[in-house]
Amino acid sequence: MKAFISVGEVSGDMYGAELVKRLADFEWVGITGNNLEKLNVKSIENIENISVVGLTEVLPKYKNIKKAFKRAVEELDKGVDLLIVIDFPGFNLKLLKEAKKKEIKTVYFIAPQVWAWGKGRIPKIVENTDLLISIFPFEKRFYEKYIGENFKFLYLGHPLLDIVKTEETEESFKCKLNIPKNKKIFGLLAGSRESEVKVLLPILLETARLVSKVRKDLYFVIPATENQLNNVFNIVNQFSDLPVEVITKKDFKYPAYEVMEKSIFSLIASGTATLEASIIGNPFALVYKVSPITFWIGKRLVSVNYLGLPNIIYGNEIIKEFLQEDCNPIKLANYSLEVISNQNLYKQIQQNLRTVKSKLGEKGTLDRVANAIREFARGGGGNRTRA
Repeated sequence: MKAFISVGEVSGDMYGAELVKRLADFEWVGITGNNLEKLNVKSIENIENISVVGLTEVLPKYKNIKKAFKRAVEELDKGVDLLIVIDFPGFNLKLLKEAKKKEIKTVYFIAPQVWAWGKGRIPKIVENTDLLISIFPFEKRFYEKYIGENFKFLYLGHPLLDIVKTEETEESFKCKLNIPKNKKIFGLLAGSRESEVKVLLPILLETARLVSKVRKDLYFVIPATENQLNNVFNIVNQFSDLPVEVITKKDFKYPAYEVMEKSIFSLIASGTATLEASIIGNPFALVYKVSPITFWIGKRLVSVNYLGLPNIIYGNEIIKEFLQEDCNPIKLANYSLEVISNQNLYKQIQQNLRTVKSKLGEKGTLDRVANAIREFARGGGGNRTRA
């Protein structure tokens, strides 16, 4: 069985790698990140060259995206039996369409968030997807009327419950980084994409500077992907007065999760990381800033009240969202200091995050997903649905 896997960002690469581990007898090729490449998946393009946040931000990488798509389509003609795409709808919906023309079986794992925006994409998804595997139970209602012989829908739980884990104690974490025992960790997570890091990290570090003037007992830690390390250090070097450490997978197996768990508070870029932090359960705030044009267009397309997945799942703003002009050091510093100094507020946020985690289902999702894909690829069912 030759399978093509297409991911477009770090979280998709992480999910994809877990599937590849469980389907190791397949022959794999695709658009990959570092996790998939470490598993010897033949890569026709690395996500570093095509991953962006926003609409206008696509332009600098448009040529790379176009070339990657062309190579992907060419690869589909080389005996591919199965296409698995993970999120990244702008690219993957077109790839699904090409695979369908070639009568290749198609699986969409982690569907586009049509409930937030893009409900017009539903017919395209249904038309070109044989099996859709959702990670949120409420998504079923958007696809229910389409379920039939040519379109299967499965909800099997959320994979992050299997993935989010840590290995270090707080003592060993601090010891490895030479952080004094009496210091408390404050996490700064600016995202994994180049565009996010360049925009958000200076804001987060300036916030840290303001916070540190009030709280002398804090030490700031930044988890970074290896491909963004140069960008991160170029920015961090401008804040040499701050007690700050940058860590990667060379330092810890799960750098971001270690920071989320050890931090008294974190500032986290909007995306999968906010749900990962919710599972871990320590208070944080969401930050988001893109070009004014991208934000203006996005506001008119989005049909939900919140940007953050924890808030969408809970149904209320349990995690404070700092968007665009509100994403500034003064507001971020004031809120951070408020949360870490108010025990009642702190405990309430923790309780709300436990509720979010409970709504994500049970562990074992990735095993169930891999088994469903294997059964489908061999010509089996795939028409079960779980509420």
